[in-house]
Amino acid sequence: MFYSQYVLAKKGPLGKIWLAAHMEKKVPKLQIIATNIAESVDSIENPTVPMALRVSGHLLLGVVRIFSRKVHYLLTDCSEAMVKIKDAFRGPGAVEMAPGASTRRYDDITNPDNFDELELDTELPSQAFDFSRVLEDEVSAGINMKEVGIADTQFVDTLDMPD
Repeated sequence: MFYSQYVLAKKGPLGKIWLAAHMEKKVPKLQIIATNIAESVDSIENPTVPMALRVSGHLLLGVVRIFSRKVHYLLTDCSEAMVKIKDAFRGPGAVEMAPGASTRRYDDITNPDNFDELELDTELPSQAFDFSRVLEDEVSAGINMKEVGIADTQFVDTLDMPD
């Protein structure tokens, strides 16, 4: 095999690449980050000293492993930054709502087409509100709805209102 011992020495120009090819876990993070991929590939393609094809193949494998670890470090850093950004904009009083609780049907939030503001006896869809859908667990804010007498969804019609 013909190659220079100086090129592949630990402190040589391609030493980190050689170590990455053969002992991937031995190369520390700082050396991985400090490695310039473009310069390394250029020195493998155009060596100053003749190198065997097998040696250049091993060196290219080292370049790929270093590049892979650099990409992994970048992905980790970006993921951590994204989590920090989301936490920063969440705010102190963020409310976690149940799925589907933030949306209502179109009929629930609009008045009928023939709505007249001056007709006071008109029954609006909001008056026939279904409490069982909102209070599915029958406890809201510490009040048991059956004890209070609101368990019946037709309670509005049964109440006697004083004149």
